[in-house]
Amino acid sequence: MAGNGEELDNFERIDAFIEDLQDRNGRYCWPKIKRSPATREAAMAGIVGELEGHHLPLESLDMRCLTIFALAGVSIKKGNPREACLAYRAVGLLLLTLRDGSPCPLLDKAFPALSKAIQFPDDGAPLALLTAAIDCLAAASFAGARRAREARRSMETVWRVAMVPARLRSAKPKKTSPVVVAAAVSAWTFLLSIVTFATDTQQRKKADRTSSWSAAMASLMEMLDADDRRVRMAAGEALAVCAELNFLADKDMGALKAKVSDLAAESAGKRADNSLLRQQQELFGQIAAFLDHGEPPVASWEWHDMMKVSTWVRLVQLNFLRKFLGDGFLEHVRGNPLLKEAFSFGRVEGKPLSIQKERRMSIDELLQNLERNRDSSWEYGNIVCLPRTYGLNEGLPERLLQLGWH
Repeated sequence: MAGNGEELDNFERIDAFIEDLQDRNGRYCWPKIKRSPATREAAMAGIVGELEGHHLPLESLDMRCLTIFALAGVSIKKGNPREACLAYRAVGLLLLTLRDGSPCPLLDKAFPALSKAIQFPDDGAPLALLTAAIDCLAAASFAGARRAREARRSMETVWRVAMVPARLRSAKPKKTSPVVVAAAVSAWTFLLSIVTFATDTQQRKKADRTSSWSAAMASLMEMLDADDRRVRMAAGEALAVCAELNFLADKDMGALKAKVSDLAAESAGKRADNSLLRQQQELFGQIAAFLDHGEPPVASWEWHDMMKVSTWVRLVQLNFLRKFLGDGFLEHVRGNPLLKEAFSFGRVEGKPLSIQKERRMSIDELLQNLERNRDSSWEYGNIVCLPRTYGLNEGLPERLLQLGWH
């Protein structure tokens, strides 16, 4: 990104990063991308930084959101693993920023590619790339799903990553990495907590009576015996959420209590890897207290003021978003309406996160606004991947997204 010695504002930096992700010399940009891997990685990292810091006011994004989304799709398909990991993160952060005020249903555009990347990874794909795709799908589904069934679709996808036999995912049978299994279970639990509060009460009561739900609970119980502590801990959190939501059948509670107590008291040396032993003991100790006495989990995070949560649903939501947002968590809690009510500092409880019913500007409204401001609109001078002669009324958003994700 070239500089002239002057400090750029947020949107000038974004525009420069967009410039560095494409070749501006050709009429059609995408097929002629010639930027070096280092330049592209730096540019995508810059976009991630701006989105992570919640520096981009939604009302000023115009169609930059589609441009960033399309270029992230290109990076996922064509970039090296480091660039693709950054692009997955950019997609999740973008949808959290838009909440979903995007001019097109971006989750629908991204889902086929994300689902394929997660369920049918290329041979030798780095674990970081697979976990980045899983986390991206979970975050994007929370922010971009317009109805509960869209989030359930994502739940089914990440669940299959952990549970579908390896022979269905590869010509050569192979065991799914515990790192990927743990990430998939954690993402599934996060989405379960989101979908639950958008689901009819009667449907929730019926959930534990379905054969598929019973099979899921049985699989989670089996994971408590996994060799890897990360898998055991992810399954434990999932079962704690299910118990809190009354999804577990009474006949399963006795076996779960016994197993949880064993894991809370497990001593060093019983398993080969003891690096997470203390974390496992603490987690299952909290779960045991909840199952035996109804004692809720207590977690707090301090930053000038205290943030507290005291339900398993909200603890899972907090842990996932803190991990995904990283250094940007505080800024998003302060400024993102999706998170403000759930995680305000100084409050014991907030509203659990759920699928958002209120949606923002439609594509027609966006295009009308752009046509009224033709001379000043960013898109007329900076839209990428398309000939400059195309007008905004000629299906531009759809064409742009096709170039990035189809």
